[in-house]
Amino acid sequence: MQKKIVITGYGWMAGYLGNALLRSDSPINAHVVGTTRSDDKLVQMSEHNITGIKFALGDDTSQLCQHMQDATFIINIPPGRRSTQLDGFTQQVIALINDAVVANVAHIIFVSTTSVYGDSTNQTLTETSAPAPETASAKAHVAIEEHLASLSSKVKYTVLRLAGLVGPDRHPARSLSGRELPAGNKRINLVHIADVVKGLLAVIETPQRNCTLHLCSALHPKRGEYYSRAASALNLPLPLFSDTESEAIGKVIDASASWQALDITPAYANPDDMY
Repeated sequence: MQKKIVITGYGWMAGYLGNALLRSDSPINAHVVGTTRSDDKLVQMSEHNITGIKFALGDDTSQLCQHMQDATFIINIPPGRRSTQLDGFTQQVIALINDAVVANVAHIIFVSTTSVYGDSTNQTLTETSAPAPETASAKAHVAIEEHLASLSSKVKYTVLRLAGLVGPDRHPARSLSGRELPAGNKRINLVHIADVVKGLLAVIETPQRNCTLHLCSALHPKRGEYYSRAASALNLPLPLFSDTESEAIGKVIDASASWQALDITPAYANPDDMY
């Protein structure tokens, strides 16, 4: 039986997921629907056998909701890191969730972030750790997560808290190259797009009901050491970090229980394999 996958925010990550879903060897027989604000992207999506819908948060949801019945709905709309006022964004995502529930969506997957734990802790954080958001973006994600939890009797949902995303065409070492930066002793929390796609496919195929999962690598080196190694491997000018020799600080995202629940051994458990 064909499974309907609706992805709102068909950007970088969704492109990798869509390609995996539509491969001939995909474990899921999927019909993929994606939203974008770009006319050019609509053409590209059509060329890849994806049903594209032009949609932005705040738009009328009626056309989108025609595809929601019995669908898996993946919400992947980043609010923008530099935004400081996100009440409107939060309410628009909540309204979209409510409309999807009314349209009898089967399962909502909300792509969240490990930034919900803030940046001021040195603790090891598991899926049951309490959020402590500090930025406007993190607070928005927590509010949306809490709204989903309030709907637990009406809809099946999964929250995926992702660490910093890395891929073959995206590595933070490129933007840090050659810069002078503080806190080289801060731990990193990264996850490779290949492992994220594996996690998403597992959740789509066998929904994790009303739960929160972490997707993150197993190792957490100091960023001053890690990004210097990465820049060297990528033939980039090395960044210069202060305090790299100091004792390691910063949060550690423990995703071991989530990988086990998903029956996945991450291919990129070591961030040094990501560049």
